[in-house]
Amino acid sequence: MTTETWSIVIPYYNEKEYLEATLACIAHQIQKPDQVILINNASSDSSEKIAHKFKEKYDNFFDVILLNEDKLGKIFALMTASKCVKTSYFAVWDADTHYPPNYLKKASEAYSKKTKKPVAVMATSLKNSSISLKNIIRILKIQILSRIYTSECHAGGYAETFNTELYKKVGGFDNQIWPYMFEDHEIVQRLLKIGDIVYPLGLWCIVSSRRCDRSKITWTKTEKLIYRYTPFLLKDWFFYSFLAPRFEKRGLNIIELRKQPWKENN
Repeated sequence: MTTETWSIVIPYYNEKEYLEATLACIAHQIQKPDQVILINNASSDSSEKIAHKFKEKYDNFFDVILLNEDKLGKIFALMTASKCVKTSYFAVWDADTHYPPNYLKKASEAYSKKTKKPVAVMATSLKNSSISLKNIIRILKIQILSRIYTSECHAGGYAETFNTELYKKVGGFDNQIWPYMFEDHEIVQRLLKIGDIVYPLGLWCIVSSRRCDRSKITWTKTEKLIYRYTPFLLKDWFFYSFLAPRFEKRGLNIIELRKQPWKENN
């Protein structure tokens, strides 16, 4: 792998209303990716056609790889896609999220700092693009929390970038290691064993407004508090001995995310 090369990985499942706009964010990046991996996770709508049109239009600008993963669940799509990553770093994007033009540039700058070589660089998720008090508070909150609670994940899976070599060193996303919700938090726990994770001040993305109700597919306040205050040396216990059986009992496996509960409210 050569230095400073980037891939963008986008798993998608029935995203015809949003995928085109997210793909446009790739074309608008100041620092262009070397590789774009679009992986269809058993869509039944026209999402795959949108992906094919993108490849036809931009394949001469960067290497666009179209994949299929029929096993439902984002983690299966990520497992398949990450095997094809050939660059130094890669970003995982959600198909319904907006990424500003400087997204890869900001992430790349964070990796290239001589004083701290992070294993992963994470973005702050915002709910709209306007400069608002809520967004400023959100940004400051992540900056503060990420410095206080250094063994905790402060970014969603749609806002994460990885050093490819180190990602593979810890085993990457793997359903055999963690088949439940919060696979982004679990992999952070493994990555922190070999290095630091940073949250650059100017790195952000805008999540879809449709994500309004996740009450049925999340952890309890008690579980979240235990996660926060469990010492790093006991984080393995927290995930594999404490949280895993609780998630198993409640049926909170990764496939639940594919039910898209927000559609029930439409």
